[in-house]
Amino acid sequence: MMRGLERSLLVLLLCACCWEQCRAIKLKFYREECMTYTVRMYEPVHGSFVVMPDFHGTQTEYDLTITAPSGALAENIKAQTEGKFKIVPYESGRYKFCLTVSNQRKVSRNVRSGQPDTVMWDMHVGHIDYNTNHAKEDDTKSLWHAVDQVDTQLQQLRTTQNYLYWRERSHRKTIESTNSRVLWFAILRASTLVVASIAQVLGVRHMFSKK
Repeated sequence: MMRGLERSLLVLLLCACCWEQCRAIKLKFYREECMTYTVRMYEPVHGSFVVMPDFHGTQTEYDLTITAPSGALAENIKAQTEGKFKIVPYESGRYKFCLTVSNQRKVSRNVRSGQPDTVMWDMHVGHIDYNTNHAKEDDTKSLWHAVDQVDTQLQQLRTTQNYLYWRERSHRKTIESTNSRVLWFAILRASTLVVASIAQVLGVRHMFSKK
């Protein structure tokens, strides 16, 4: 009976994960922005960020620093337009997540003009993985322990799915911007050649008409 209930709950969790769309928080970042989250000890924290390109397809490189309540550096990612992170806190309290422009020369035109960048931010806090022996005191605890483990794995899967989805969107936007610039350059070049050809023909006709 308990096994059947366990299978049903696992199926419901899988269905919820499959039907859930790729969502992330859309944030507006300037040169430096910080956020704080309260996390308990040993609760795994995993997430990702993707910097969306501007109209010209340029992306700003950011440094991600995660600082523990004691001031210790928990994670440090340098000069990236996208990235994934995962930490296991060894102390409880408010953790600080900061995104800072890495290189002033490699910034989007939004930042140069004082406008914010769009950053897709996704973060999840998992469950503490208690000792399995204590969880198997009875079938009910064993069931919920299995559900917690599956839920944590599904959250990690969803984080990866969101990261890949928004990274693909970012790359596609950059490619579309590049293709648009190439198209306009080709049109300008073709127009210049046509104008030059017409000018040459008119010049030759004018020269022969004088003779």
